[in-house]
Amino acid sequence: MNALRFKTVKTLVKQDVYYALRSTRGLLFLVFFGVFWLWLFSKLAGGGAQWLANPEGSFIIGWLFDPEIARSLFVDRSATLSAFFLLAISTVPLFVLFAASDQTANDIGSKYLRFLTPRCNRIEIFIARFLGATLLVAGAYVLITLIASVMAVFVDDVSFSGIIADTVLIALSLIIYALPFIALMSLCSVIVGSAGLSALVGISVYVVVLLVVSVIGIKMPAVADTVSYLIPNATKSMILRLQWPSLLQVMMIVPIYILAYGLLGWRIFAKRDI
Repeated sequence: MNALRFKTVKTLVKQDVYYALRSTRGLLFLVFFGVFWLWLFSKLAGGGAQWLANPEGSFIIGWLFDPEIARSLFVDRSATLSAFFLLAISTVPLFVLFAASDQTANDIGSKYLRFLTPRCNRIEIFIARFLGATLLVAGAYVLITLIASVMAVFVDDVSFSGIIADTVLIALSLIIYALPFIALMSLCSVIVGSAGLSALVGISVYVVVLLVVSVIGIKMPAVADTVSYLIPNATKSMILRLQWPSLLQVMMIVPIYILAYGLLGWRIFAKRDI
């Protein structure tokens, strides 16, 4: 039974999302995610991001990221919404690597997948778990983007139509940026039999590659740029511009990451004893 049945995948996705919302891993992610953003929103609600639109704030953003990014985010845009976007995009790896860590890991460790395989095949399980993790992450980021947009309407003196347009662009940018990290965790998930170890492996790979890129970049910038494409963080600079042309370029790169991580994960999952 090797054919991919979309009805079966749909059923598995529903079950996975339901389980994620009731599982320890899913609840911990939602609690930490909610507490983190509740604290940051309390700071932004008082107009804490307004200074970033000033020359001094733009200089700091330009120094930390890029002058072009500073101009794109804080010229004729909501400072609150732009600050939210900067914070959200910077913390995506941390939250997504944790949220998507248990796509198949615990089920492999507990041998639960043996009860599923008589009713569905492995490729259906593998794809459904990726889609379930994607829906969980996407739902969380869409929700906080909407909250940030409502806050920006009351805090900043900008046009409502501009905030609506930026809301769509920000939500889509965050989801697209998160997708390769979810695919990376689908690979880490099948390597180990524990969600905790899966998250540790994913975070370790991410941090190690960042450190290697930083060290190599001192003397061999060209090599460092090539190595940086091993992790999805390489698309961050384009996404930070918050412009449709840049996002469309990223949308052509992201499927490569998903296919690369996904195919590696699938080759392991297809042969692994579950």
